[in-house]
Amino acid sequence: MTLLSLIVTVRAAEPATVPAHLGRAVHALLLRWLDDHDAALARRWHEADGLKPFTCSTLLGAKRAGPNARLLEPERDYWFRLTAFEPEVSAALAARAQQPPQAVNLDGAILRVTGMTADSAAHPWAGSASFENLAAPYLLARQQPPRRLRLRFAAPVTFHQRGLNMPLPLPDLVFGSLLDRWNAFSPIAVSPEVRAFCASSVALNGFRLRSRAIPVKNGGLQIGAVGEAGYTATHYDRYWMGVLALLADFALYAGVGRQATTGFGQARRV
Repeated sequence: MTLLSLIVTVRAAEPATVPAHLGRAVHALLLRWLDDHDAALARRWHEADGLKPFTCSTLLGAKRAGPNARLLEPERDYWFRLTAFEPEVSAALAARAQQPPQAVNLDGAILRVTGMTADSAAHPWAGSASFENLAAPYLLARQQPPRRLRLRFAAPVTFHQRGLNMPLPLPDLVFGSLLDRWNAFSPIAVSPEVRAFCASSVALNGFRLRSRAIPVKNGGLQIGAVGEAGYTATHYDRYWMGVLALLADFALYAGVGRQATTGFGQARRV
């Protein structure tokens, strides 16, 4: 399957304190795994500018140990997520899942790997699909698309708008971000007019969001929104709402907004 969301479950052998945000460490691990599988593939995506066909989460499930730290306790499960939406990257992750490493190194913390899965029945953030299977229910008129959609943002989501950081998941920003990723890597093109539909006919409603600041390079902070947001068509159009439902399903694999390769913008439809 071209679309893959792989959950990696880990445990610490002894108590440890780690940085609160390990998105860059998980990103570095992904590049190491790609390099082990195919050095040219790893080099291509490490050096590439623009959109990249994967996302990485931070390490999840650990208790806070201060504003910028997490406590890892022995024999407790923690997890992180790697996704891919390009055939070669997905194949590399699938191959790694078939032969899991005994341990991983995340920013100096050595964690034992206890499981890897892409089975959505085993974990709500896992999954696998193809672009065609994802699109078929909506673009082949097999399913009446809903008037309302809802997304959960488990990691801060933020956008670059007119030279500024925009930490609010407005409809045209969210679905425009998903559209860009879809059209960059899918064999099935979606009209860019989806942005215009969002701007004129989709409203943000029923949201439960809060801001969260994440330390980034050079000692700065990146602010984004976490929580849930609902989107409602103020003027219903069957085709365009089908496209939005498709893009909402794609969010599980593609992430939303900026820096999705280093732990931001982890999202899925609910």
